Amino acid sequence: MTDLSPRHPIEEASDRAAARRDMGRRRKALVGGFVLLLLIAGGAAAIAGLRNATLFFRNADEAIAERVELGERRFRLQGRVVPASVVLDGGVTAFEVVHNCASVSVRHSVDPPDLFESPWIPVVLEGRWVQGDVVTVAGRDTHFFSSDNMLIKHTNEYEAANEERLGDLDEPPEGFLDKCPFEVPRL
Repeated sequence: MTDLSPRHPIEEASDRAAARRDMGRRRKALVGGFVLLLLIAGGAAAIAGLRNATLFFRNADEAIAERVELGERRFRLQGRVVPASVVLDGGVTAFEVVHNCASVSVRHSVDPPDLFESPWIPVVLEGRWVQGDVVTVAGRDTHFFSSDNMLIKHTNEYEAANEERLGDLDEPPEGFLDKCPFEVPRL
């Protein structure tokens, strides 16, 4: 049997008010969840940006002098590629960079950019020191730089537009190796 007794208006009003309260709580929970998701995503992006910003930069001579302090931390290494040192070996590009008469042996694990083939090109490499016996133009060393990211200083457009300013890059830049106690092999 069905209840055919009339409903009281007070009960209907309280049911509608309860339903509105429940709907309001659900909306607040959804909005709160969305805001929390945005905050987490923004925090992750900020952390990634700060991590990249804290990747510090060292010239080759500074990196060698600060090797103990740098330990196995990632950093950016800057120098000019010694053209005669470039060797491709099983997907790894081995070469040396020189700055202020200090030479660092590099093992780069990713294909270098096309412009890398330009002699004496300035590069910035991201990576870390790895212990290993190597020989550089400056002599024996106990570490090499393991790199997985390379930035080249000039684009092809820059070279084409400024060819007269770059000079003969088959030779090191004028005065670059004048005070070095070692000879750098030529191509």
